[in-house]
Amino acid sequence: MPELRQLEYLVAIAEEGTFSAAAEKLHITQPALTRMMQRLEEELNFELFERTKNRAELNEAGKLAVECAKTVLESAAQMSERMEHYRRSQTTLAIGCCAPGPTFTLIPRLTALHPEMTISSVLHPEDVLQEGLLNGSFQIIALSHPWQEKDVLCRSYVRENLMVSLPRTHPLAERKELQISDLAGLTMLLSSGLGIWQELHEKKMKDVHFIVQNDRKVLLELISASDLPSFVTNLSRQYISYVPENRIAIPLTNPEATVQFYLCAGKKHKKLLDSVTEEF
Repeated sequence: MPELRQLEYLVAIAEEGTFSAAAEKLHITQPALTRMMQRLEEELNFELFERTKNRAELNEAGKLAVECAKTVLESAAQMSERMEHYRRSQTTLAIGCCAPGPTFTLIPRLTALHPEMTISSVLHPEDVLQEGLLNGSFQIIALSHPWQEKDVLCRSYVRENLMVSLPRTHPLAERKELQISDLAGLTMLLSSGLGIWQELHEKKMKDVHFIVQNDRKVLLELISASDLPSFVTNLSRQYISYVPENRIAIPLTNPEATVQFYLCAGKKHKKLLDSVTEEF
């Protein structure tokens, strides 16, 4: 039975065109590669190369063997990928979210419920999250809308409300509520990695100049030290940051400034989903 390494070397020869080029790509000596192919021919009971004094080229049997080798190698790669998915599923809870807000409550709760597991979280567009849940890449995903899909459970989770953090001396600080239109002409501090909130800033706040910060710690320091307005939400205020004493948080009342999030999981993870949504 041929070894995977033999098949990999055979494909390399086909792709590179010569033994010497393939040996260089594989970081082995040409004599070693030649011996490997001779053993492969013995195991298959076929000559795979037309050999001349200075060259060896694949014959028809060799070309067929290359096609078969590619199929076997692809299947082996798929097996490795599926086994890796399974291994991660036994030790890691993979969470996918369309915005940072749901993770502020979800990750601490999962950590408390499953201290033996590693919790990983990524931010992706919603179509990518849905595909990832169906193919097993995620155990739970957070979407901005309910999702009806066979073998998928969906639960209402948290609602996030966008607010504007302003210095108390700012002209808008006396307002009880604000509209997006009130922000026109302002320069504001903004965090990167906003998920679905990014579209709101790009499409509805074109008249606002944003200074974007990738480092959250730096952003919080700038918010505390400067007079520039910024954003905060009910979730970020409660779980990961605060509004400094010299600032006030005023809610935006536009409908698009409020998002209801939903958690989705496959039916086999019903207990996991129930455990994190029972309080919401």
